[in-house]
Amino acid sequence: MNTNYQFFMKENMDKFIGEWVAICDNKIISHGENVKEVFSEAKKKCPNKRPLLTRILDKETMIF
Repeated sequence: MNTNYQFFMKENMDKFIGEWVAICDNKIISHGENVKEVFSEAKKKCPNKRPLLTRILDKETMIF
């Protein structure tokens, strides 16, 4: 399993609810409301890697 995903599953993301988060090397390297800006900043910080990019949903959100 991807270590960035494992980091994401263990980390408390409450302060990022409603935002996009980019994770690289087990660190949050970018976050914000605009996915393109978050991804662009993440690629600058980790140019030779593929960061994990995910949207942090409200705890009440159900995914089917």
